[in-house]
Amino acid sequence: MGLLPFPFFTNMLVKFLNTLLKLNTKPRHVFFYRDYQRFQGGHLKVWNYFNHLQSTNIYLPHIYFSPNSLEDASNPWNSSSKLTQWQPETADILFLAGLDWGAVLNHPAYLARKDKIPVINLIQGLSHADPKDIKFKFLRERAIRICVSQQVTDAIKATGQVNGPIFTIPNGIDLSSLPQVLDDAKKNIDLLIVAIKKPQLGLGLEQQLKNKYVTIKTISSLLPRAEFLSLLNQAKQVLCLPHVAEGFYLPALEAMALGAIVICPDCIGNRSFCLDQHTCLLPNYEITDILQALDRANALTEQQRQMIIKNAKQQIQMHSLEQEAQQFLAIMRDLPSLW
Repeated sequence: MGLLPFPFFTNMLVKFLNTLLKLNTKPRHVFFYRDYQRFQGGHLKVWNYFNHLQSTNIYLPHIYFSPNSLEDASNPWNSSSKLTQWQPETADILFLAGLDWGAVLNHPAYLARKDKIPVINLIQGLSHADPKDIKFKFLRERAIRICVSQQVTDAIKATGQVNGPIFTIPNGIDLSSLPQVLDDAKKNIDLLIVAIKKPQLGLGLEQQLKNKYVTIKTISSLLPRAEFLSLLNQAKQVLCLPHVAEGFYLPALEAMALGAIVICPDCIGNRSFCLDQHTCLLPNYEITDILQALDRANALTEQQRQMIIKNAKQQIQMHSLEQEAQQFLAIMRDLPSLW
């Protein structure tokens, strides 16, 4: 009898944790808050955590949207349970990310009870560790913090400001949400530049490179998610242009999962999965280095190209939503001792 695959054990552990959670017969209400102006990766990750709780049948997640939030087709919570009033003091648990702290710290009723309401604080960016950033002051608020990469964990620890335990859960990717990977012969974009965060740089590079590629396309503004993933899937090579410092950069991981050769400059939070000449090409964030990396990508033999794609897909398996859920639910199980 052969060995059972790792995902089997992961799924079994998640089911076991869910069983333990169900032993507590009283459902616990977890409040989420979002100011939703457009679809962004940060919202997607909060949505993933919302679903992790919903899958347990013991935690009941609810979402409240700021009054000016958009509730259009791009909003993943369209069919979810929504709060019509924001009363954080009535929550059993709060789940906060980014600027969400501002929605609780101005509520006197919450402030009177805050020591009794556990807070899960998802930290998705390195900006939290910058004293000049508004989110820096929130580190002093008591919370159980989940960082999306080791680099984010290291950054906030170094501030000496964090009040409460810190956990690292690398971002998971929902492979089931991705389109079926196109065969190489059906990929019709030679180079796709993902420049949503660096539009001027991306468009400038497109002009500089247009004579080197038969087909080159730049994404310089937000697109509907299905259209964005379709373009990634059509690309043979994907040049990602994140911010210079990111907590985690999901598009590079998505491009790897869809079978592209990824060129992604070092942005700190991508170092755990962007492994130079193993899963992708990882130049320094300088135009000269990026152009040299593109030349190296074009010089790859077919064997080298297939090996990078294979390594990248193996790396993807280490960033599954199942593993993310497993680690998160383990923290939820230990909530009484953590708070």
